[in-house]
Amino acid sequence: MSNTNETVKTVEEMYWDCIRAMSPAERYHKAMRLNANVRAMVEMQIREQRPEIDDLALKFAVARRYYWNEPKILQMLDEAEKSSKGESP
Repeated sequence: MSNTNETVKTVEEMYWDCIRAMSPAERYHKAMRLNANVRAMVEMQIREQRPEIDDLALKFAVARRYYWNEPKILQMLDEAEKSSKGESP
């Protein structure tokens, strides 16, 4: 029976070999597809939790999930959302 750590290391090495073999454009497009997939999953989770959410509120909710640990960005998002509703920040 092989060591799991050795197997994981081998899989990780194979993964990085594939990434290194890509052109910068291919890596960029792969990253953008991954980001789009993650965003779609987050949007689906939020819509399941809040079926009544409108599209603009959904965009802010997704951004909050992405930046949950960045207080300055969260503050900026709060101000931008209030402004989009015609409220004072």
